[in-house]
Parts: sequence; structure tokens; C-alpha cells
Amino acid sequence: MKKWIFSLIFLSLLISGCGTKENGGSEPINVSYEKEDYKKILSANNQLGMDLISELDRDEAGNIFISPMSLMMALSMLYNGADGATKDEIAQVLHTNKMDVKELNEANASLLAKLNKETDLIELNIANSMWIDKKYEFQTDFAETNKGYLNAEIQEIESADIINNWVKKATNNKIEEMVEDPLNPDLAAILLNAIYFKGEWKYEFEKNETKDGDFTLNNGETKKVPFMKMKEKLAYMENNDFQAVSLPYGDGEMSMKVFLPNENTSMGEFEQMLSTKNWEKWNSEFSESEGTVVLPKFELEYEANLNEALQNLGMPSAFSSEADLSKVIKNDGDFAVSDIKQKTFIEVNEKGTEAAAATSVEIVKMSLVEQPFYMDVNRPFFMAITDDETGMILFMGSIAHL
Repeated sequence: MKKWIFSLIFLSLLISGCGTKENGGSEPINVSYEKEDYKKILSANNQLGMDLISELDRDEAGNIFISPMSLMMALSMLYNGADGATKDEIAQVLHTNKMDVKELNEANASLLAKLNKETDLIELNIANSMWIDKKYEFQTDFAETNKGYLNAEIQEIESADIINNWVKKATNNKIEEMVEDPLNPDLAAILLNAIYFKGEWKYEFEKNETKDGDFTLNNGETKKVPFMKMKEKLAYMENNDFQAVSLPYGDGEMSMKVFLPNENTSMGEFEQMLSTKNWEKWNSEFSESEGTVVLPKFELEYEANLNEALQNLGMPSAFSSEADLSKVIKNDGDFAVSDIKQKTFIEVNEKGTEAAAATSVEIVKMSLVEQPFYMDVNRPFFMAITDDETGMILFMGSIAHL
């Protein structure tokens, strides 16, 4: 069984700007960081993506395509407003347990500065924003920290269209609907990250070499798809489990690394090998080699609600009555996360790759968060056995003694 898995490293050009609402007080704080601070979160970011791969459901076609960096940025904003167990759990999911808030912010600022570049062959954008309902106001420290370190805009929640237009602009119209219309009337705040990438191959695939061929699906069936072909000297490695090639963009400052499990290695088995240790080992084993790459030409969109995955990975309290987001909003009342969602897009063709991702964190009043119920049937109860198609009760009774 053959299947491709793609690992993209999203780089960025910052989109700056202060929101239309002066919430949180003054201008962004002055930030300071060391040039190499970004290295503190590189492994954490990559591990977050590998964690998610094992937790998220595939789409109907069996695909999964995520941006760990987009989620890292969104959760970093949330982290600046969390406290207590909720803060500890977010750090666990982000694999930043050994870092304090200031260190994480400095690492993010360093990363954004490091990636703040654009070339003739590569377009890169990262944007962060925080949206607040007019009934509420962000805590000053929370607002200023996210503006200063993460360059987050602050805007008032007015309509779904305005929020979606922000996402569309930040992703070059590749992600059009991040929030549904009408908005939940109880929505207090939304934290948003958007990433857009467009890169031309260093070595383009010749269009006249593109031919239809059979792509083997998970169920063993085949589907006709266009395949691109390239003969070039590329970074390549192989072992008993897979082949891998690195396809560079621009002048080689970015690449797409494609891993193809051997026919006797399933995609599930390959994904179980994913770890930062193995990732670093594999990357060290690439070497320049002449060869031929046959790569499918494709376009896909993916979306996922991350609530269950993030709870499974260790941050359940943010979604519950135990949430401690006391540093996010000034107003009285307790708040919790209702949804964390991500949408992604990718198109791969002979000229290069275009990809986008957006992650949203929605925050509501605590009483409005649906909680898992607990029902302990330890006293007399009533029961009925029904035919649900007709509604007819077949048996019924009150059970008082067992």
C-alpha cells in the first residue's frame, strides 16, 4: 500500500497592525529576546504536530493535513491568560513544561523575527488576532503581552463576516469560513492564528512530464490521478521502512520532505515511528543523490475540531468548569474554552506549493460550556424499552429493588 505523507515547515512574514478596538490599554509592550531563543520551541512544535497526527480523525478520503505551528501560536496566546492547572496543562500539551511564560513569549517573538522574510520565490505570512465581545474587555497584561510578543491585533466581535474576512485576507482567500454565521450570542472572545505559504520549487516539474497514473488508496483500490515527474540531484534517504526525499523551495531555504512507507510498512506503522528523536535522526541521514521523483499533483482541504484531541493530550480543564482563564478577560465571571478548531488547505503542482492554515480558540462564559454528564443510577429508577422507529413502548416499569 502506497500513500504520501507531507511535512511542511511553515515560515512567516508578520502582518502587523493594531486592532480597531483599543482593548487592553496602551501600545504593545517593548519586547526583548535573544536571537536564538526560537530554538527552545522547535522540538516542542514538531512534537505537537506528531501528537496530533495520532489523535485526529482522517477525512472521508483518509487524509489528514495540519499546521502544528498555527496551533502553537493560538495556544501560546491562550497560555498568556491561563493560570493554575489550566496553565500547567497547556504547557504539557505544548511540551513547554520547563519554560515559564516569559521564556515562551521570548521564544515565539524570536521565531517570528527569524521567519520574517520574503523572497521572489517564496511568500510567507503569519497573523495573530484577538477578538472580544463589546460587553467584555481583555485584561491589560494579556492584551499587551500578546500584542507585543505575538504581534496580535485586537478587534471587537461584530459579525462572522468581519472575522471570516480577516481569515480570508490572511490566508489569501484559501480559508473562507472559520466561524459560522450567526455567531453564538454567548461568545465572549476568539483567539485566531492564520498562516499562508506560497513557494516555487527550486527545481520545477516539467508539465509535459505529468501523466495520469494509479494511486493506491487505503482500502487497496486504485484511483487515477495526475503524477508529476522530476529527475534531479536531491537530498534523499532510505531505510528498511521507507524512502524519503527533500524537495527544496526558492533557493533552498524551505523544503517539502516526502516520506513513502515501503509496501510492507503501513501508514499507521510509519506514524507510530514519528517522534522528535526519529525526526532529527532521519533529517541527519539525508544526502545528495541523483534520482527520479514521481509525485501526485493534488489539492485538498482539511478541517478538524481539536477539543477531544487536546483533552486526550493533557489539557481537559480548559474546556470544563475547572478552567482557569482568569487572566484573559477583566469582567466578572468565569470563562472556558468552548471550541478549538483548525482548517487547512494545500495545492501541489508543477510550479510549487500553496498552503494555508487557520486556528481558532473560542471562549465563552463558564455556565455556557457543555459539560460531560455523570449519572449514577444508585436509587429507584424508571425504565422503558421502546421501538424507536414507531415510538411504541414494549416494556416499562419502575425499579425500586434489585
